[in-house]
Amino acid sequence: MRPEVILLAAGWSRRMEGADKRLLQWRGTPMVRHAVQLYLALGLPVVVVGRARDEALALALDGLDLRLVANPDTGSEQGASARVGLAACLLDGGVLDGDGVIFALADQPLLRPEDIAALIADFAAHRDAVIIPRHDGVRGNPVLMPGDLARGLNAAPANISPRAWIDRHASRIVWHEAEHSRFTSDIDTPQDADRLRQYES
Repeated sequence: MRPEVILLAAGWSRRMEGADKRLLQWRGTPMVRHAVQLYLALGLPVVVVGRARDEALALALDGLDLRLVANPDTGSEQGASARVGLAACLLDGGVLDGDGVIFALADQPLLRPEDIAALIADFAAHRDAVIIPRHDGVRGNPVLMPGDLARGLNAAPANISPRAWIDRHASRIVWHEAEHSRFTSDIDTPQDADRLRQYES
């Protein structure tokens, strides 16, 4: 099973006080590159959705085996980037083969290969389900969506976010109950970055 990964990296890090969190160093590597390498190490195909003319992102990902596509709408929400990524997958038949799609973020540096493998194992056991990680009642990321729902999201009106689309199909959610906080730890502010630095070594 090889779900396609759509890594959403077109955001503007508006709460990071001027820093581009995608490019923050994590263990000597830009955080977005660290995120992509996690999925590539598992043998998963990766589409990264960046901004238009995103030279800094392209440089951070240079040499990696991925597809980099652009969300041209600089003011759009994450749902628009998700659809840009889905369109790229659909062109190659990626989400048409039944293995689904993983919607991933660039700012979860604590995730480990075994965490992603556990989500894929849950999906293998529940092929029609949306697999969502959760820790202590807090919903996390990444999310693994079956192909039919991914195609439906791609065709849905643009004002429907991925989360709203999933919530419309709440009966198909299977929660991956995690005993750790790696799925729910991300970086939105400088304080978040400082808090996670204790785990960097």
